[in-house]
Amino acid sequence: MPPPLAAAEPHDVHAARPPESAAISAPVPASAAESTLRVDISLLNRMMNLVGELVLTRNQVLQATSADPRMTLLSRRLDMVTADLRESVMKARMQPVSNVFSKVPRMVRDLSHALGRKVRLEMEGQDTELDKSLLEAIKDPLTHAVRNALDHGIEPPEVRATAGKNPEGTLRLRALQEGSHVLIEISDDGAGIAVDRIRQKAIERGLITAEHAEQQSERELLQLIFVPGFSTAAAVTNVSGRGVGMDVVRTSVEKIGGKVELDSRPGKGTTLRLRIRSRWPSFRR
Repeated sequence: MPPPLAAAEPHDVHAARPPESAAISAPVPASAAESTLRVDISLLNRMMNLVGELVLTRNQVLQATSADPRMTLLSRRLDMVTADLRESVMKARMQPVSNVFSKVPRMVRDLSHALGRKVRLEMEGQDTELDKSLLEAIKDPLTHAVRNALDHGIEPPEVRATAGKNPEGTLRLRALQEGSHVLIEISDDGAGIAVDRIRQKAIERGLITAEHAEQQSERELLQLIFVPGFSTAAAVTNVSGRGVGMDVVRTSVEKIGGKVELDSRPGKGTTLRLRIRSRWPSFRR
């Protein structure tokens, strides 16, 4: 018998479906507390590893040749059961992005006060689900993106008013499912990214020559903000300006097989998109 697993961070998963006899004897719908279980994540990780071993064994069985038709039938049955088990374990690891989004309102409130900004936060798609490991991995990128939006994107109230904009800026967080990926957008209606400033800084740092800079499109120049250590901030502050934010965002997202996309319009705002696979590719189909 294997030793007991060490306790780890628990999370809620849906309980297995009760037998028909139980459903008949207790027809009253179960409460949320009765229909969920708290399961250690270490146990789910062990289940993932075991299912991974089962998938490999299934693949070997399916590749084996046999003249016995009963063996062929059993192989197909094993294939179906393994696929269903794999899907069930994967679903047990899924959690809503609200677990990460819920930390943003306080962050926005504190940063807005520290920076002298007026910001309205809007969040959408909080019930969109991600694998727990992926959800943990996007915490830092999301934090960096929000801090950059408030410090570099949304202008002070007086600057916005002078530009004919609402003194109160808007920061939007949106999550949605797109096929096998989850798209997380962080957008603001701020000043946008000054491409000329990026070009100037890139030339000063020797990243590109003046001739090369003139030949690049705005989209190509925007990608320079992901270069390690690159920053257009005039001064280093407690919020940003150290040139680590956007580099960390892209590195962290690409590490889990995701992709970062950036769109910005001067005077209109900036949108950062994190495109992530909704499930962790732990083992082969």
